[in-house]
Amino acid sequence: MKSKSWKILVVDDEEDLSWSISNSLRRCNNELEVQCAQDGNQAFEMLRQHSYDLVISDYRMPGKDGLELLKQIRRRYSKTKVIIMTAYGSTEVQSIVEKCKDTYYLEKPFDILDLKKMICQINGNKDFLFKNALN
Repeated sequence: MKSKSWKILVVDDEEDLSWSISNSLRRCNNELEVQCAQDGNQAFEMLRQHSYDLVISDYRMPGKDGLELLKQIRRRYSKTKVIIMTAYGSTEVQSIVEKCKDTYYLEKPFDILDLKKMICQINGNKDFLFKNALN
């Protein structure tokens, strides 16, 4: 299955983490467009201006948190897939996330390889992020 160009938005108030995730993903597939936002408010503005296939968002952020961003994405951009990542995992948060259509849960700290495998599963192409030897 040939993959189309995919747009991903990484949302996290920890700039080092969002930068690290975006750079790692960009190196894997040159058809991937990855952008970053520092909080839920900035992410929602970016969503209003651009279409994204996937949003990878932290759960706890100042201002609009990941759960509020998720609710807005589900209301307005139903085709956008979402990964909620959190360092403050709980069965309650996991249950809320997993009840939402096309939404996935990932606890920090995580191995970048696990995130890549999750993205490949979401994309429906197991080789989507493994074309390049620099994974």
